[in-house]
Amino acid sequence: MQFIEFQWLNDGPSKKESLQGLLNCSGQLLKKYFSSKELQKNTRAKELIRLPLDLVNHLKINPVFKGPRPSIIKENSRYLALHKPPGVHGHPLCYSDQDTLLNFLAEEGKWEALNVNVNQYDRGLLYRLDYETSGVILLAKEESYFDSIRNEFKDKMKQKLYLVVVDGKFDREGSWSHFFRATGIKGAKQKVSEDFHPDAQEGHLKVKLLSFKDEKSLLLVSLQTGLRHQIRAQLAHLGFPILGDQLYGGRETSRLYLHAWKYEWDEIVVDPVAEGFDEYFDLSVYLGVSWT
Repeated sequence: MQFIEFQWLNDGPSKKESLQGLLNCSGQLLKKYFSSKELQKNTRAKELIRLPLDLVNHLKINPVFKGPRPSIIKENSRYLALHKPPGVHGHPLCYSDQDTLLNFLAEEGKWEALNVNVNQYDRGLLYRLDYETSGVILLAKEESYFDSIRNEFKDKMKQKLYLVVVDGKFDREGSWSHFFRATGIKGAKQKVSEDFHPDAQEGHLKVKLLSFKDEKSLLLVSLQTGLRHQIRAQLAHLGFPILGDQLYGGRETSRLYLHAWKYEWDEIVVDPVAEGFDEYFDLSVYLGVSWT
């Protein structure tokens, strides 16, 4: 963790009060970085203090990006559509993070796209994709537009289409509904069941086989709900874990073969092929598998 150092000019109240006045932050945030005993001490003139850079820059986006580079698919005054490669997070959790889509936008000078929902690190992102998942992700550039989509997400959403690769000949085409419960540390994994449970959420999707070659199936998944790890857990429950998804029993490969291909709202259609985004024309470019 990086720090900055300075000296207090005068004697003052408790370190908690002094830092709250200096940084305009909450006492709860300060407790993440200092003990209660330390925060209760009064400040003294010429006392040297070290402040974590993450605290000083709380809720700011680091303009340095490190990782596989995203691409901008489409942009207008209301929203920005991005292609997220695998191995990139959606948004940071602190200023030190540099491997997220928002760091990429800051490095590219797209600051106007980061001025929505500024009291949260996810800014204007309208949904999330797992770190391992690639594909289309949308960010609102207007506060009113962000609120309207977020507040009516289920009503406005028309379809969410994903491309998936699994081992073997897929023979479970159709619509599927299951019940999901988070398990493990911090709900790191989803447990899927056919049976209702009062603590469970119900998830729905449709699956279609697009192609079968070299003992691998390319699937089109229409996601009706948006539960965490839903496609990964649900396909594994059907006996076809995603290629590269070791968490759910998939074979180890260089990446997770799950790709958010197309999102469509009442007033928005993010179709990378229609936008002339060349990477989407050849599935082998982003799936690493030749299907022709």
